[in-house]
Amino acid sequence: MVRLVSRTIFNEKDMMRKLFFGLLTALILAACSSDPVYHGMTPQQKEDYSKAIAGKYTGTYIIVYSDGRDDVKAVKVENSQMTITDQTMHSVCFHNYPVSQLSNVVTDPALAEALASAPNVDFQADYHFYDMQDNGDANWGFEPAAIPLTLHYGGADHHLVLKLNSQTYFLLSKADLDAGKPFANQSVFQFAVAGIYEGNTLLQDFDDFWQDNEFGYLIYFQLE
Repeated sequence: MVRLVSRTIFNEKDMMRKLFFGLLTALILAACSSDPVYHGMTPQQKEDYSKAIAGKYTGTYIIVYSDGRDDVKAVKVENSQMTITDQTMHSVCFHNYPVSQLSNVVTDPALAEALASAPNVDFQADYHFYDMQDNGDANWGFEPAAIPLTLHYGGADHHLVLKLNSQTYFLLSKADLDAGKPFANQSVFQFAVAGIYEGNTLLQDFDDFWQDNEFGYLIYFQLE
């Protein structure tokens, strides 16, 4: 009798344990099933989505910088332009970027003077579609690499490269794409100048923007 009762109690506990873990597993699966499900995009989907975002956009450059001495400053350049191509080139081009603003944070006086009079430049980056949800929302992003720049100072031409540090990712809503407003919910493109190079030589590095008494230079393109 004792053994029978003992076995019965064990079986009941075992059944309750199995039932508990079964319910727990069901709850976990139910929670997971509510999360977005992503999958790869076909070439045709990428082509269709690239056509939906292709075009010219107007916005404002917002340049935020610190020279390590004064308070953080901001410069706005309105009526700026950005062009996004279709899948043929899959690029984002920022037009008339005021590279001269870098002169505010460059420590080499000769380089700073040359930068101050430098004309605006265009630069571009490749973009990519990474994956999409079952509802048609797609992950999209771009990573600008560098801006080539030739300046004359110190009696010679200097072929410089402004290395950019940015990883900008957007979730493009299918509803916004269909409405012709692909960046309705995410309207800011952000990047930063990480350093100025001449060949393999680093002329100036830009440290963490939010550290005290450090040089920093952040750039935003705010869509109108």
